[in-house]
Amino acid sequence: MKKTLLVLAFLSMTLFMMAQEHQKQREIGLVFSNLNNFGLTFKTGTEKSLWRFSTLYLSGNMSTQKDDISKTTNTSNGVGISAGLEFRVPVVEHLEFRYGFDVSFSFSRSKEENTDASLPSQNRTQTSTTYQPGVNMVLGFNYAIQNKLVIGAEFLPFISYTTGTSVVKSTYFEGSEEKTTNSGFSYGVNTTSVQVSIAYRFGKKK
Repeated sequence: MKKTLLVLAFLSMTLFMMAQEHQKQREIGLVFSNLNNFGLTFKTGTEKSLWRFSTLYLSGNMSTQKDDISKTTNTSNGVGISAGLEFRVPVVEHLEFRYGFDVSFSFSRSKEENTDASLPSQNRTQTSTTYQPGVNMVLGFNYAIQNKLVIGAEFLPFISYTTGTSVVKSTYFEGSEEKTTNSGFSYGVNTTSVQVSIAYRFGKKK
């Protein structure tokens, strides 16, 4: 896992250093995925190719279910980052096709707490932590309004490796703890594989 993180960090730093050269156009804006996930994006480069850096905040939530004697609380949160390169091809005036790739890393954490006043010895807490490095393709379109406001949509097929742990604590035996480890590969598309962006373009040469 540490080696994977080091590789991703090295690739991100390399992309950032290369992005400092020959800058002609920059864009900064917001990205949205699955209606309730949002983040920031920054792109720099030329009209034909740009280095892209994004932070996508995964949706966090908290919910509680309870009755007279029992209560269940669920919380979850996470964050993801990505860096990559995209190329642009004009289609018609103001409309561009774009394609490229990203390397990415995401972290998520969830916690479930169950308490029962009638059976306090059965109180239980489960905490899960997940890490997911990966690579995805970028396929999409941009529409520029007065060459400054850029509205975009992109499709992101991916391949990723997931690893994490799940820890269960129970009051049945004081101090007891059960820990499991999960890992595996996944690929294809999911609910975050389609993103919409709104960005402001600046620094472009006329």
